[in-house]
Amino acid sequence: MDLDIILLSSIIATLFIVFMIAVYREFNVMEDETYTFQKESGPRAGLVNFIGNLAVNKALTPEEKKVIYQAMHRNIADMESDGVYFDDSLKVIVAEQMDELGVELVTKPVRKKKSVN
Repeated sequence: MDLDIILLSSIIATLFIVFMIAVYREFNVMEDETYTFQKESGPRAGLVNFIGNLAVNKALTPEEKKVIYQAMHRNIADMESDGVYFDDSLKVIVAEQMDELGVELVTKPVRKKKSVN
């Protein structure tokens, strides 16, 4: 039993030493090089940029905007039915955008629980 504790303690101590060496090396690199801003890339950044540019994008037709805003409203309603709630300011912004496009607000769907036989 004592051998297990000694072995585990030595592994943890070794990992801690490796972590401290990596932190020290990173700080040395940070001292030598200046920070340069790099534009974010990847799927998350693409989604954020798409949603941010959605209202100002002139290339989208009104029909495409209607479809996108309807999909966003359905997703918010689905998330709220799953227990994730949004701030009222977000709902107001989406409702204003939908009103601008002349889309009727869709009421929140009621989900029925399936009965177990």
